[in-house]
Amino acid sequence: MSSYHRILAVFDRSVQAKSLECDYDIHPWEILINEERWPGKIRLVGFVDVFFLICYSSDARFEQGIIIYKDDEAIRSTLHNAGVDSKDINLDIVNKVERQKDNKILERYFEFKSGTIDYTITSLGHDIGLKAEYPKSSLKKYVIKLRKSSNTMMKKRIRRGVNQHSLLDLMQDSIRLGVVTHAEMTAKLMSEFFVGTATDDAMKKYLETFASMNRPDTVALSNDRA
Repeated sequence: MSSYHRILAVFDRSVQAKSLECDYDIHPWEILINEERWPGKIRLVGFVDVFFLICYSSDARFEQGIIIYKDDEAIRSTLHNAGVDSKDINLDIVNKVERQKDNKILERYFEFKSGTIDYTITSLGHDIGLKAEYPKSSLKKYVIKLRKSSNTMMKKRIRRGVNQHSLLDLMQDSIRLGVVTHAEMTAKLMSEFFVGTATDDAMKKYLETFASMNRPDTVALSNDRA
């Protein structure tokens, strides 16, 4: 069996990446994946836009794993490209009320709930392995229940690793990490806000933040680097 680090590399990911949010072992009794418990060691590797759950044995040997998409634009694109209707996999649209008021608002599927002792994440995902392409039949809805850590720092990092980043988070990501592009930020704005004052104000804040990145002490966006 291959190391799970090779599996991550297939998706152009690494635990050394700047976009890494968390990389922790999770006890099997602390997580449910579609109401099932995986045996053995489980590694949670979270990034800005996705997270991986990987079951591994000694010497980090990969046994099984899944990727969960956090970014709604990526979810919509993946469903569209695969020709899969979200209804066919029971993946609900979570912003139905907003879309009833304005049908120009794009569908959102990712859902994150913070309970007393658990996080519950519902989103699109699929099995992973050493191949770069997967059949559309592998796409499915995942409901993951994850016990909150008693370690404050670990809990904070895990939450960032499994939850969508807010607009403010993305602004900070673009400056701190240089991993968010203009297109990603604009898509976030247009999918999260109604057209009007809220969008105008949010766009103004983003543009002001982005403008400050031209100062010598700031970091350029990844696509703008020479």
